[in-house]
Amino acid sequence: MPKPLQFVLLGIGVLALLAVLGELAYSVAATTHGNTPVKVVKVNAGPYPLTVNLYTYPAHASYALPFSIEPQQTINGTITYDVSSTPMPGDVPATPVRAGLTPDANVHNGVQGTAEITVQGLWDLDITVNGPAGRGTASVPIEATAPPPLPQWLGWTIGLIPLYGLTIFLLMQRGRRRKQPEPGIMTSN
Repeated sequence: MPKPLQFVLLGIGVLALLAVLGELAYSVAATTHGNTPVKVVKVNAGPYPLTVNLYTYPAHASYALPFSIEPQQTINGTITYDVSSTPMPGDVPATPVRAGLTPDANVHNGVQGTAEITVQGLWDLDITVNGPAGRGTASVPIEATAPPPLPQWLGWTIGLIPLYGLTIFLLMQRGRRRKQPEPGIMTSN
């Protein structure tokens, strides 16, 4: 393989790696809890007044929505949460998804979590609380928007990758044909 072609392929590989790392960084940043919530919602889950902090709003479809839940007043005993993102009936063709939760080290009886929002539309963040005062439920309405579109130049660049590959392949074949000796002619060393 010619040296210039190796450098071109190396460059393409490095660009692809940078694109993958950029997408990974964007995905991690989109699902990471920030210091300040974008939207704060106060709800009552039965006997438990709660504060729900949303760190991204409106939610981005196809990404997890970071949130935290904390009681508004001190509760003696331990409470547990079960949280699901549920699509609004008739609006979103999706199924409910259970959220991942971890205890919040900074808030007694608080949790942090991420709720998967798979498609755009109206959703509810359904919260079920079990504690010393019994069971309570609450819903927080969520709007999910579509991810931003790709810029047109980037779409064309990605879409034409097979053509670039075919062109490089044909150019390599053309160069090979020139270097091959004609049949029937003997060459001596």
